[in-house]
Amino acid sequence: MVTKLHKNPFPANRIGKRREVRKNELLFDLKENLEEIFFAFNKAVKKFNSISALFPPEAKVRFDANVLNTAIVESLQNAFPTKWKWGKYKRFILKLDDYIILIKKFNNNNKPMNIKTKHVNTISNQQCLPLFDSDVYQDDPILFFGYKVDRMGEIYSPQIVYIDSDNVQWIVSEDDVFKDNEKSFNKATDTNSDVKVTLKVVNIRSKSSDE
Repeated sequence: MVTKLHKNPFPANRIGKRREVRKNELLFDLKENLEEIFFAFNKAVKKFNSISALFPPEAKVRFDANVLNTAIVESLQNAFPTKWKWGKYKRFILKLDDYIILIKKFNNNNKPMNIKTKHVNTISNQQCLPLFDSDVYQDDPILFFGYKVDRMGEIYSPQIVYIDSDNVQWIVSEDDVFKDNEKSFNKATDTNSDVKVTLKVVNIRSKSSDE
């Protein structure tokens, strides 16, 4: 039996909101899954690069974002065949233990690149709302797994981000999951791969009291 680190999920200031989660809780609860998430991501990037190379840049129309997202979804489906669902608005949802994980590209502020809508605002504030047609997970915290793309088109900084009150509360990067000599991109690709995955050091000041 696995012991959870969950604190009281229903404090007075969380009424109408999902359970609050801390970084150390996630690292403990999903310690068996986090490596697979990063492995799956880097396999997806390798596949994306091989497909993208088949077409000249001038022929691509909203190509990269769609193909990369599809590759990531497929790779996560293969890694967790019984742990994913299609939610409302054709949103891919990875359901691991008591956590809901959405896939997004991040901006330089480590926030998902979304068009601001009432629905997006509700998610960014961890408010209870149905993500599925028949939702029984309205108390589970929502996390974002995603990446950044630099001006040269290189994909980097895969990470899990927890957002509440429309602010980034904490981030889990590969450095939190792997030892320095066990980076997932080294395991997911061979030495002859042309996969464009790079790790850039970004200093992030966490707002969580646990860090």
